[in-house]
Amino acid sequence: MIRKRVLILAACGFIAGAATPAVASLHLMQIEQVIGGVNGDPSAQAIQLRMRAGFQEQVQNARLVVYDMTGSNPIDLILFPKPVPNEGEGVRILVVSTNFADFTDPPVVGDFTLTNLIPPSYLPAGSLTYEDDFGTVYWRLSWGGSNYTGPTTGSFVNDDDGDFGPPFAGPLPSSTLQAVRFLGPANAQSQRNVDDYALTDGAAVFTNNAGASFTVTAPPPKCPWDIDNSGDVGVKDLLFLLGAWGPCPPKEDCPADFDVSGDVGVKDLLSLLGAWGPCL
Repeated sequence: MIRKRVLILAACGFIAGAATPAVASLHLMQIEQVIGGVNGDPSAQAIQLRMRAGFQEQVQNARLVVYDMTGSNPIDLILFPKPVPNEGEGVRILVVSTNFADFTDPPVVGDFTLTNLIPPSYLPAGSLTYEDDFGTVYWRLSWGGSNYTGPTTGSFVNDDDGDFGPPFAGPLPSSTLQAVRFLGPANAQSQRNVDDYALTDGAAVFTNNAGASFTVTAPPPKCPWDIDNSGDVGVKDLLFLLGAWGPCPPKEDCPADFDVSGDVGVKDLLSLLGAWGPCL
């Protein structure tokens, strides 16, 4: 009898020891915030994940996948190459496009870089999933309302009935500074995308794994001398500048005041002439 008890205790100890590494996992994760573009530029994208509990840092066994409006044509946005250093309920993981730093203040420091972008054709309606390497969907965000006709299902781990739908009613935001954001707390399960997500009130703020935050901004125009937005600096821009010559009216835009001196003058004229020709 004593020998039998010893064997049982040893077996229990072995099982407990074998189970310990599984505590550090990847399953309890939200897709917290997504932006599909900034001010109409679909190359500026970011996806923010949030841990629902501690010990969820082992994302090297996970991926982000996007699907079109029918739930078809999957594209791997990233296969996470390694764990993140910080874990805990509410801790974020930030994945960004290569140029997203040009659209944030301060310039964003992401935890990972998107290998592929969400295609512009997927922005009106589509679905984004957080999956493991075996294709188990742990969280799903679908958008486009009735225009999205693909599946809305996933694992029961983060949604009691395994159905994350119906989709968020609007498109994936890409024309402003806003993102679509999960409204629940860090430990919340999914209920329905249409209720769980909303556009940010203003410019979105993204946070990386280290806890640093970055506000989405509109980058300054690359060719401010092209006042008429024709694609080159020419006679019309020169005439506009000459017509605005002198002090800038209070509380009014003064696009020809390139040096922001408070008036349009010689320095602005020389700046425009130095940029004459096609905008590069």
